[in-house]
Amino acid sequence: MRHVRLLPVAPRPCKDELLTSWQCRIASRYSSTPPKILAWLGGRSVSMRDSFEARDFRPDQDMTWRWARACRLKERDLQRLALSNLERPEDCYVRNPLQRGVCAVCLDDDAEQGGDHYCRRSWAHVEAVACLKHGVGLQSACQRCFRVGLFQFQFLSDGARLVCPWCATVISERGRRQPRQSRMLESMSAIGRAIDGKGVQLDEVMAACRFLWAAQPHGSPYIAYLGISLPYGRLPPSPRASAPLSTLPLAWRAASIEAMAELAALLEPRAVGTVPPFLHEAFRKFRRGEGQQAAEEPAAAAQAESAGLKLRSDGDYRRLALQILNSQAWKTTPANSRRKKNRAIGRLMNRALSGG
Repeated sequence: MRHVRLLPVAPRPCKDELLTSWQCRIASRYSSTPPKILAWLGGRSVSMRDSFEARDFRPDQDMTWRWARACRLKERDLQRLALSNLERPEDCYVRNPLQRGVCAVCLDDDAEQGGDHYCRRSWAHVEAVACLKHGVGLQSACQRCFRVGLFQFQFLSDGARLVCPWCATVISERGRRQPRQSRMLESMSAIGRAIDGKGVQLDEVMAACRFLWAAQPHGSPYIAYLGISLPYGRLPPSPRASAPLSTLPLAWRAASIEAMAELAALLEPRAVGTVPPFLHEAFRKFRRGEGQQAAEEPAAAAQAESAGLKLRSDGDYRRLALQILNSQAWKTTPANSRRKKNRAIGRLMNRALSGG
């Protein structure tokens, strides 16, 4: 019989908790880390930077056995925390914990009920950019020092709390409640249902994601052409072709969610849609396989581009430009911010070219 040491204090895992969250909550009580505790239990030392699959999706059985025995739990109760039991494809989870977010209102609820903070499994879903329960955006940056980093568990007098690793501020939403994000929540719910239901809708969602982030031979990916305000800074490095959402930072996933739901026909387009009409047409071509073809010769590519875009005459472009300059929207364009002004100009151009 294998001998395993016991941990004197070990809280029970919550029903919807990530396995690594539970391990970190326990480790915080001993001012340690899960890898150090596992080594103390006689297991193979597992780095906190090990793969998502080894730690949360399909954890090692020897590791779960040792943790279960040390905490006086049944091994199957820990195995149930593995994300592979939820019957979602692995590509439908955010692989890097740094790219996920937390709902500070949920954490406040945990504290008010006298329990520890803990990380929900739903926060690892690729479409999780806001809390469906409280209607607020998930956060991955400290609201005090504004630095981005993986929040850490620290055991305080009232329990385990998620804190900023830089300034040690407890993550909380008290006094900073955000407005509900109705359209974003609708998009998240629709995408979640499509993923859990699998079938044709899941294929459409994954295709829409690949389409928005597919590298273009003559410019930025299509995500850059949406009529929305994109996160500050450069586009992130080109993500994995098969499942871009699983590798994107939180802010860029939030920018993608609504457009994906609209392209996959999960939501009715708005009067002023997130996705311009020319992107709907490009997506239809992408789904027919035209977006996967090899690069053409420059002359042929230029001819195809002209035919696909249905270029107007110089006179038409001049007329559209004058309409923009004479419009009230142009006269109220922000003048104090170059970035906001460029976004506003882009929206006016998209609206004019699409006949809006």
